[in-house]
Amino acid sequence: MILERVPTWEEKLVVLAKAGDNAARELIVEENRKAVYCHARRMLHSSEDVEDAVQETFVKAFRALHSFDTQRPLGPWLMRICTNVCVDIIRSRRTQPETLDNHEHSLADGAQPVDEGAENRMAVERLREAIGRLPNQYREIIMMRHYKHMDVDEIATALGKPEGTIKSWLFRARAILKKDLQPVLGF
Repeated sequence: MILERVPTWEEKLVVLAKAGDNAARELIVEENRKAVYCHARRMLHSSEDVEDAVQETFVKAFRALHSFDTQRPLGPWLMRICTNVCVDIIRSRRTQPETLDNHEHSLADGAQPVDEGAENRMAVERLREAIGRLPNQYREIIMMRHYKHMDVDEIATALGKPEGTIKSWLFRARAILKKDLQPVLGF
């Protein structure tokens, strides 16, 4: 006897959204907005940029929804789109001149001395740069594991790879990051 696979609630929702059902699209946004927002917030500093990234993520997702495989989880796909949107925002920001206004919140932060705050921001920036230099597969796994807080089995499912492969890639990615950051950050 062959058992038929029962579609999940999320799959049904995506099918309805693909068919143009606005209520289904609104539910997708409602169910995933917080996760997309948190992901964008980790990558971007400006609240305006975060809001723009969230909006653009859903716009791009709905434009590409026709090509989405409904049997795959929606969350990792949305996070990938959000990552790409955030990277685009960061790149566009680099081509524009920086103003002191963009860093005013950092200067007014009384939680730690200015020197410490600057050192921490520099360390975070160095880490982001090092992650950006990783090969794509390693960068994606680092982002999924440490920024999206996904377990190894969730990453394996999202990428369609065996858990052992994911563990190996994660180990290699961390080793590359450690080697890259050791001279700069001293660990």
